[in-house]
Amino acid sequence: MKSSLCDPLILLLLLGSSGVVDGLGSVVVISYNHIIYPLTWENAQSYCRSEFTDLATFYSLSDVNAISFTWYYSWIGLHKETTPSYSKWVWSDYQTHYVNWQDHKDNAVGNCAFITYNDEKVYVGDCGNRLFFTCRTPVASYVFKPEAKNWSEASEYCRSNNYDLVSFSSNMFHNIFFDQEIPTWIGLHRDGASWKWSWGDSEYTNWLEGDLSVGSGCGSLSSMKKKTAPQSCDTLLPSLCIADNLVLVKEKRSWEEALEHCRGLRSSSNSNRRYDLLSLQPADNQDFIKTKVMQADTEEVWTGLRFLAGDWLWVNGADMLYTNLPFCPAPGQHCGILSKSNSNMETRDCSEGKNFLCYSYTPVV
Repeated sequence: MKSSLCDPLILLLLLGSSGVVDGLGSVVVISYNHIIYPLTWENAQSYCRSEFTDLATFYSLSDVNAISFTWYYSWIGLHKETTPSYSKWVWSDYQTHYVNWQDHKDNAVGNCAFITYNDEKVYVGDCGNRLFFTCRTPVASYVFKPEAKNWSEASEYCRSNNYDLVSFSSNMFHNIFFDQEIPTWIGLHRDGASWKWSWGDSEYTNWLEGDLSVGSGCGSLSSMKKKTAPQSCDTLLPSLCIADNLVLVKEKRSWEEALEHCRGLRSSSNSNRRYDLLSLQPADNQDFIKTKVMQADTEEVWTGLRFLAGDWLWVNGADMLYTNLPFCPAPGQHCGILSKSNSNMETRDCSEGKNFLCYSYTPVV
């Protein structure tokens, strides 16, 4: 792209202050976080928004297949009996079984026990928490119930069916607890007659076969089949949150001011984290990035693309893989933007005021 006919002016941009190196690929990081504790859809959304970005949005089957979320909690028949003269842990069958307790069990608070599949340990919890549970039948078979109940409710359910909350010895763990098909909250929810995502625009659904209009306003994703399905929004389920490392700054700044702003950002929770203007690669998740752009207050947002000394470059030293940029841009049109109306990289006058996208990273020491 270099040309001696173009403006050779080199601006002092302190490229070396960026914590990334030449040959860098994508800097966009998107992750999905599995929240095991059952919540309603609305509470799951609130939690995801407070700790991450939002309830998960998916854009393709490959996004879904790339994640695993088969962990779950299950009440078991172990609980603490307390009298004025003693306090001890007993099983529902009143037999003695070896217990692989959690670390620092004596510091845990609660009188009821549950397992976390799949670390094979027994944990102490508040008996009033609402978790899934596993029953043991009279013929020593096991029934996993993906219904969130407190310990007493779970015990009562099992006994009402002539079962009991499960008791087991350590060598039986894998015969009882294994991957289960568990519906898990994602960002799909009903909006009038249609379904939409809590965060961003996506056409992906991949519904299980069935009637989508029957008594349900929120969407779940099954942990094994990886299919979406409608659920009652008040159902208590695990959830998937989406998180990313992009920061949209809704202030109108010139390109240079945007660069300075990003590099001046600091994290209150991680002193090593640094920020820079966003660089992009054609293989990045364009739908996800477009969702960020659509949230801007300006029609276009600055990126870290800059024309310097006759060449296009990313200010963090990332590989330049875009081949459709102007060989010799018009005077002043030396900075790169993303637009709400166009997915291609475009160039603009660097002095224009726009919102901008920063990304976070941890420098390699």
